[in-house]
Amino acid sequence: MTRDQFAALVKLTRSPSGPAQDAARLVLCDQMRPADAARATGAAPASVSNAVTRIRAALELARAAAGN
Repeated sequence: MTRDQFAALVKLTRSPSGPAQDAARLVLCDQMRPADAARATGAAPASVSNAVTRIRAALELARAAAGN
């Protein structure tokens, strides 16, 4: 996922900014492991998992709506 795609999905989901969102960007855009991203940003691992799940779900909904 590109950073532009990530930013668009964050807007669609109205995800709050903060360490969990920063960690989710590292996981989804930079292929960092969630545990490493949590440590790098100071986010709680559960918050990172929730943020990644929320963004991935939004991506799947967008793909389904686009017929992909």
